[in-house]
Amino acid sequence: MNLLELVQQHLGPNEIQQISGHLGTDSATTNNAIQAALPMIVGAMGQTAQQPSGASGILAALEQHGASGSSGGLLGALGSMSSMFSGASTSGGSNSGLLGSLLGAHASTVQSGIQQASGLDAGKVERLLAILAPIVMAALAQHQTSAPAGNSGIGSILQQAAAAAHGSSSPQVSGVLGQILGRLQ
Repeated sequence: MNLLELVQQHLGPNEIQQISGHLGTDSATTNNAIQAALPMIVGAMGQTAQQPSGASGILAALEQHGASGSSGGLLGALGSMSSMFSGASTSGGSNSGLLGSLLGAHASTVQSGIQQASGLDAGKVERLLAILAPIVMAALAQHQTSAPAGNSGIGSILQQAAAAAHGSSSPQVSGVLGQILGRLQ
């Protein structure tokens, strides 16, 4: 199971409904935004991991945000969905540092790509990213513990997930992923 499948497995109808309620959108819009956001987040993280000290930065973020080495289910590693909403309630906050370290130079590309793909405004996209980032981090930690490989393993996991998403996403999402990933066709 690849990283995106692992994340999506834990974002069922109940979780989508909770996120929708937090964003003030309907479930279909939220689901579309999530389907656009996840590949873009993973792609940006993959590119960040390829930069000097990028993989070690992602590993440090895993440890700092408590996702590394967690046991139990993915959402068990994160706590309840409502606890994630408290971090996503305001713009900025503790999650903005996490997003910056994960998305690197691609943060604005990811945000505008999600806006274009979903129709959400910038504030809702920012809140969505703040909710999804810890989920992706927990999934990455879970995936890494099943096949630990250090810094290069993180980059490899993320690049493989991004390449898979690039090939199977909608044309609009694939276009943004192409911008992020650059060298993938």
